[in-house]
Amino acid sequence: MKGGGPRDFSPGAAGPVLAAMEGVRPAHWSDRANCASTDPEIFFPEKGGTTRFAKKVCRSCDVRAECLEDALDRDERFGVRGGLSERERRSINRQRAAEQVAA
Repeated sequence: MKGGGPRDFSPGAAGPVLAAMEGVRPAHWSDRANCASTDPEIFFPEKGGTTRFAKKVCRSCDVRAECLEDALDRDERFGVRGGLSERERRSINRQRAAEQVAA
């Protein structure tokens, strides 16, 4: 086979592609989150403000469960994450802590 066939591939030919990919991180669940294309301000309402709009975005999100677990694992204290407010996440973390003590 002459020129361009599968046997003509050399590792050096991938050099430009690999160089262009340097610094590119692997796909992460957050790349698929609805909030990635939404104004972040709605997820951090002022004290006494509504979380309704952020929760509506979260309700239809494909990665809501991953987001919530990430927020719970990190003890995230600000904003709506995974469809829950800080107060709602604190309640879950308290409940989990109590279950661990009881176990």
